[in-house]
Amino acid sequence: MTGVLGYIVLLGAIIFVVSMIMAPFETLGWWAGWLGPHDEPGAAKAAPPPDRDASPVSQAPRAHVVFLAGIGSISGAELMPSEEAFLTRLRDSLPEFALVTDVFPYAPSGLPLFTGQRVFRWLWRTARRWRKAQTFLLPPILHTRNLFQVLVAADNRYGPIYGFGLSRVILDRLIASGYAPADGCPIILMGSSGGGQIAVSAAPYLAAATGASVSVVAFGGVMASDRGVTEAGRLISLYGSRDFVYRLARFAFPGRWPIFAGSHWNRALREKRLVERDIGPISHTGKGGYLDGQARWRDASHLELTVREISIAVRSVMQDVSARQAETIEGVSL
Repeated sequence: MTGVLGYIVLLGAIIFVVSMIMAPFETLGWWAGWLGPHDEPGAAKAAPPPDRDASPVSQAPRAHVVFLAGIGSISGAELMPSEEAFLTRLRDSLPEFALVTDVFPYAPSGLPLFTGQRVFRWLWRTARRWRKAQTFLLPPILHTRNLFQVLVAADNRYGPIYGFGLSRVILDRLIASGYAPADGCPIILMGSSGGGQIAVSAAPYLAAATGASVSVVAFGGVMASDRGVTEAGRLISLYGSRDFVYRLARFAFPGRWPIFAGSHWNRALREKRLVERDIGPISHTGKGGYLDGQARWRDASHLELTVREISIAVRSVMQDVSARQAETIEGVSL
């Protein structure tokens, strides 16, 4: 048993080191064109998205909300059951918003891990099968790989390339779900865990491409002091008091330390463009996590509480967008 455990530890250490070394190369390879052409968003005719990928609204939506999953994601088209339950409830809570859920945020190309020109696609295909079978062994490997992509997105050297790539992927999926860039309809990027960093990385480029207001709502979001924090229309960061991953991010990224008053994060806090909100005794994932439908607090499940708080945050963002638009119109008329 000890020998087997030793092999597992050694394999884990090797995967950790390889993942760390290789993390930036997918971003650089995409930028260099080694991983396929840089097609313009919407240039190819997209197939109609599945019914679950866009909320059915009877009229033009108030805004488009794009879900960026946590580091357990392997493909934008394949969500975990807990995420499916969460998004179903969120659609019911926000019927006047269009919800886009088919973005894979952990590659600048947006390609699922088990497709494309990936050297380790055989490993991710195995992870895909084992993930569906609820096998425990490969999820930590998947999480490690995606975690390093989050760190790439947070890196000042590679982050701008990563954010630019993801903004194109997001725009492509928005167009496929019926978004018209010329209309300037507001966009809200909703990031879970590492999806929070991906959201703030992509926000400035998505705003530049569409001319629309792009804001971020994150829950349990792992985020650095990225330029997107100050350039997003609004950033609301929801977290649980028992979310130690969220607390760790506060120390892991020096730009979030109070002593660096000029950082993007602290400037956004002073300008009240960034709001952090404790939503209760919720942990990061699993039992007691944001999407746990069984754990309860104050007569509501954690899942219900998360949906309610996100709905409040989304509507708060829209109030702010409407106020800024009114100020702009008033300034023009004067």
